[in-house]
Formats: sequence, structure tokens, C-alpha cells
Amino acid sequence: MLKCAALIMAGGRSQRMRSGGCKTHKALREIGGRSLIERNLDTLCCSGLRHVWVAVSTDEHELRFWVDTTGKAIASRSGARLEVLVEALPLGTIGSARCLADIAENIVVVNVDNLTGLDLTKFVAFHIGMNAALSIATHDELFRIPFGRVNTVGERVTEYHEKPNIPVTISSGTYVLHRRAMLMIPESARTDIPVLVQTLLEANEIVASYRHDAWWVDVNDELALARAEAVLELQQSLSSVRRQPLAG
Repeated sequence: MLKCAALIMAGGRSQRMRSGGCKTHKALREIGGRSLIERNLDTLCCSGLRHVWVAVSTDEHELRFWVDTTGKAIASRSGARLEVLVEALPLGTIGSARCLADIAENIVVVNVDNLTGLDLTKFVAFHIGMNAALSIATHDELFRIPFGRVNTVGERVTEYHEKPNIPVTISSGTYVLHRRAMLMIPESARTDIPVLVQTLLEANEIVASYRHDAWWVDVNDELALARAEAVLELQQSLSSVRRQPLAG
């Protein structure tokens, strides 16, 4: 059994992205000249993961062809192995992870429409150290409320903030599952992350939160695609500055 493997979730039908008129699955949409799935695959391989699976709907022939050709060639150059998990029926946001329960002790799960600078090596080490059944990468996102927020003590107003940005802790769409969690997922049935979390909590299993401050962007429509281009360009610029030699 493998100590740790990886799973790229690309089993959805990409309906929000396709509603903009482009018929290509979002996994194959490009940012900075490289597709979302290629960027995720590269991140996993650079993190030392040598066995990677991609969950794909049986109807997504173009995406399956990419995995079987370009994807496998990219993985091979990194010394990794790439395989397809075909979903004959939609298995939800985590259902296909059940297929790897007899293959790996732990699996890193990433969503193909998320890009992040999260350090996966540290994330996996945290998960193992916590002896968690499931670890969720989490970060704070600011959400602007369209009203004035009023703070009070009794009947007296102490603060008034017009349309403030409120930090909310959210899932970064990246997980590490121990085999214990994988076995909690029903076989060949749709299972979403909230259902699995509730099932694990009811079984008194450890569900851990790995808080990080790495950059993160969710790419599920045309507007988000443009935002991701800007985020990636900024991160590349920052990386270039950090690599500059010190004067003198």
C-alpha cells in the first residue's frame, strides 16, 4: 500500500464555466499559457507525490484524452505515474476518493478549479502528526456585507461600520484523507465533503483544520478566470523579486 498518493477532482461537468459560451471543460482552460489541470499536476509532482489519479466523468472525452496523453507525459518526466478514475455516475466532491482506499494510506485531494501556493509537504506532515482521518486546508477570505454593521452593548451603539469586509474562515478546497476517512465513503454513491465531515465527526474521528496564508484562487467562471490570470501574474512578479541577488 502506498504511503501517500494524490487525487485531482475533475469529475464535474463545468457548467458555470461553460455557461459563458466556451464548451471546453474548465480543467483544460488555460491561465498563463498552461491549463488548470496541468498546473495542479505540476504542483503535486513538485511536492514529491509520485502516484496521481484524476477523477473524470465518463462523458468528458477531451479531458480523458488529455490525461492519457499529455498528462501522462508530464507526470512521467517528473518520475510520477498518472491514472484516470472514470466516474460513470457523478460521485460528488469527494466520492471518488473511496476508490483509493485499498491503494494508499493517505491521499492528497485537490480540486482542479483551485490554484494555490499552499505547501503540500507541510500540509501532509501536519495531517500525519494530528493522526487525523481528514485534514482540511483553511484560510480567511474577506466578504463585504452590503449593509451598515452596528455593534451594541445593551441599547447603546458602540461602533458603526458601513459595508465592512468580514473575514470568514473557508475551505481552500484541498484535503488529506487517511484510509479511515476513505472507508467512510459509500462505494459508487455520490458523497460531498460536508456529508463526509459530518459522518467523521459523528464517529468521533479527528477532522483537522490546517490554517495557511498562502495565495488562493477559485476558478469556476469567466470572471474568475481573468482574476486568476492577475493573481498568477502578481505571484510570479513577487517570486521574481525574491530571486533577485542583493546589491553589493
